[in-house]
Amino acid sequence: LILMRFPLVHDSHDPLYRQIERYLRDSILSGELEPDTRLPAGRRLAQELGVSRITVENAYAELQADGLVITRPGSGYYVNQILPSMFVTASGDATTVNEPLWQRELPECALFGGHEFENGNGIISFEAGSGDVSYFPVTEFRKIMQDVIRRDGTAAFEYGEYNGYAPLRSAIAHILTSRGIKARPENVLITSGSQQAIALCTQLLLKPGDTVLTENPTYSGALYLFRAYGLRVVGVPVDSEGMQTEKLESVLQQYHP
Repeated sequence: LILMRFPLVHDSHDPLYRQIERYLRDSILSGELEPDTRLPAGRRLAQELGVSRITVENAYAELQADGLVITRPGSGYYVNQILPSMFVTASGDATTVNEPLWQRELPECALFGGHEFENGNGIISFEAGSGDVSYFPVTEFRKIMQDVIRRDGTAAFEYGEYNGYAPLRSAIAHILTSRGIKARPENVLITSGSQQAIALCTQLLLKPGDTVLTENPTYSGALYLFRAYGLRVVGVPVDSEGMQTEKLESVLQQYHP
């Protein structure tokens, strides 16, 4: 398999790992990559494509999650000898499906419901959540990055601990303790962002049909997620001080969330 000729688009909104995954997926489903074909090692393929090793590993992980490739300890990644039934038509031919398995299993509203909010009349979007980049300490950040790479080498680009960087968890636990909240580093979980944190709390605390109270207006990403999980969302008006407590009290009595 010669992937050097595959035209990766580095300035595309489509992540590089998704471009690699899609190329391999199409090659597998078209038969160009035959069953039991060994895929290039992650490090070598990353060098050939001019990307980081983690980019290739993420692409392989998506294919493995869909059952298109398998791993053999000490040997590497191979095209699965038997494709999952979702990729095979009644005639026995493979069919192309571009979305990964986790995305295909999400309710439709989770994928497309956002348009309802984005295109509504009078909607002003603040969801980017970005600060003024002119204030970002580029020089200091560059020095820190160089120091870390010099100290850790390629290990700096590998996966870290599943629950987050240990020194960061220790620092957060210390701050919480100083504010009267008893916490140890093992009680702290670092997420990749607010969306993942909301999703974890939703899965842990709620079930379909439950009612969730939010500020109105609120974070649209939370609305998409709550709808995807079949939750009922009730907005509570806000003023300059935040959620209006007198309205909150009446809503609590009415909906019992």
